[in-house]
This record gives sequence, structure tokens and C-alpha cells, in this order.
Amino acid sequence: MKLKKLKLKLKKDKRRELLDAATKFYMEVLEGSLLLHECINDLINGKIVKKKLDDVIKCEHKADLAKESYINVLYKDKRALPFLIEDRYRIIKYLDVVSDNSEELARGLKVYPFKLLDDIKENMKIINDIYQETIDMLVDMVNLMETDFKSAYEKSFHIETLKRDAREAKYNILGTLYKKPEEKSLRVYLTSKICIKIFDMIVRAEEISDFLRSLIVKYPSK
Repeated sequence: MKLKKLKLKLKKDKRRELLDAATKFYMEVLEGSLLLHECINDLINGKIVKKKLDDVIKCEHKADLAKESYINVLYKDKRALPFLIEDRYRIIKYLDVVSDNSEELARGLKVYPFKLLDDIKENMKIINDIYQETIDMLVDMVNLMETDFKSAYEKSFHIETLKRDAREAKYNILGTLYKKPEEKSLRVYLTSKICIKIFDMIVRAEEISDFLRSLIVKYPSK
């Protein structure tokens, strides 16, 4: 009986170590997105702060370290329930891309040489807020995959709705930009790149949520 209790305790300890490592990684990814959201709002308000952009880049580096720690813990025990180690690894790699994309846009904003045009600010705010909500929902969904497949499944549909709303805001911005023949082509091009990059990050998050939903179908017993 003592041996059985010891084995159970070891299993619980390993699972706790795994979940702690996962949570640290997820939180670094989320922190980077929160900071990037602030930076884009700063751009909209005409007062971008390069130190904040540097903090986004630092978050990506911290996320990389947390990712490696998570992978090391993951490979200590091949029985990483509730789903297979290979599927966990895919989740790690997908979220790593989210972090990388935050860093990439932050670096682009550091060298963006223009003020944001007034007549796209409203829609830029909309798409930026949708971006942050999407990443929030995605991280929530990943966390719920550990304990509550049903709630995670429901969140995936909300992320789909957010992507549709973001698409409308994107085309509103691009439609305004492309009707400005008086503006320098470089300003129009670089501004459109920011908008498209934000939308692409939302699309990427929605694709990850689709993958998570496929896991829920694959492991219906949780």
C-alpha cells in the first residue's frame, strides 16, 4: 500500500512539474502579446515608446527559455497525460510562433518612421483589441486543455468569430490606405504591413485553436 501511495505521489509531482513549466511558458507568450498590444496603442496615440518594444523582444527571449525548460520536463516522462507528448510538443511549437511574431512586429515598429493616419486609427484600435483578446482566449484554451475539454472546445468557436471581426477591420484600414494617392507609397506600404501582420497573428491563433479542437476530437474522454 505504501509503495502504491508513493507511486501515486510521484506521478502527481511529475504532473505538477509539467503543468508549472507549461504555465510559465504560456504566461511569457501572453506577456509579450500584452506588451505588444500596449505598443500598438501607443502608435495609435502618437507616442510610441521604444523601451516597451524592447520589452516585447525580451519577452520573446524569456519565452524561449521557458519553452526549453518545458520541453526538458516534458521529455522526462513519456506519459504526459491527458494527451500524447507529440501533441504537446506541437502546441509548444505553435505557441512559440506566436511569441516570435510578437517580437517580429515589435522590431518593425521600432523602425516605422511615420505617424499613424488619423482616419485609420479607429479600425487599428479595433483590430489591435481583437488581437489581444484572441491571444488571451488562445492561452485560456491551452490551459483548459489540461482539465476541461468542453470549455476549451467552446472557446475555439469564439476565436473564429474574432477572426471574422478582425478581417472586416483589416479591409476597412486597407480600403482607406489604398485610396490615398497623395500619400507617399512607402507610408501606405509600411502601414498596411502593420495591419496585415496583426491580422496574420490573429489568423495564426485561430489555426492553433483549430488544432486544439482536433485534439479534443482525438481525445474525447477528457
